[in-house]
Amino acid sequence: MIEPFDDAHLEAIVECVTAVWTSHNVIARALGVTADDYRPTAARICAKALADDLGLMLREPDTDRIVGFYTAIDLVDELAEEQAKAAGDNPRLARWSSMLSLGLSWYIDTYHRERPLARGEVVYFNIGGTAPERRGQGWIGRMTSVAASDFAVRRSYRRVLAIATHPHSVQMSRSLPWNVELHELPFADCGDPDLARITDPPCALVSVTSLADAAKTPRR
Repeated sequence: MIEPFDDAHLEAIVECVTAVWTSHNVIARALGVTADDYRPTAARICAKALADDLGLMLREPDTDRIVGFYTAIDLVDELAEEQAKAAGDNPRLARWSSMLSLGLSWYIDTYHRERPLARGEVVYFNIGGTAPERRGQGWIGRMTSVAASDFAVRRSYRRVLAIATHPHSVQMSRSLPWNVELHELPFADCGDPDLARITDPPCALVSVTSLADAAKTPRR
């Protein structure tokens, strides 16, 4: 079942995020990010998503086990989050933040050269994943659709921004059924020798979707 985050499951969501992100995120694996490294960040992201009603959990109703998650965040808050990680005392998370900040900086430089970013304009699709036994069942696509409707359209955001790093997520971004601007961030060019060794996928993919354009585009 796909449901909104709630207080009763917050700790279990954080543990699911931590386990999935440190074992299957290509950047986390390349940098050697551990569960202890990432758990405080996961807790902060999930608490923010719960407070803002921008989190989805995938829950097994029979066992009450959390086996997936998806969060969004206003881009203003995401920029502050990455600045905090970059200035923090964990070098692995700071290096991770430097990679993501390349994509965020490209977006700001491209879309906000004439007018500063304001809260409520852009929603950033932050993290999403499932436990290994739920992969390949279409849950990420379903949670993305729910997030697009509930977190973006209903809140009148103008654009959705995302940075895909997993091979499946990169493929999904390239096959969206509407016009979307894509910008590649090759791992080989990011200036970090550990990230430069990532070959699958060869790049992170920034996607920018105009919600007005998406609403007008027939699904293909």
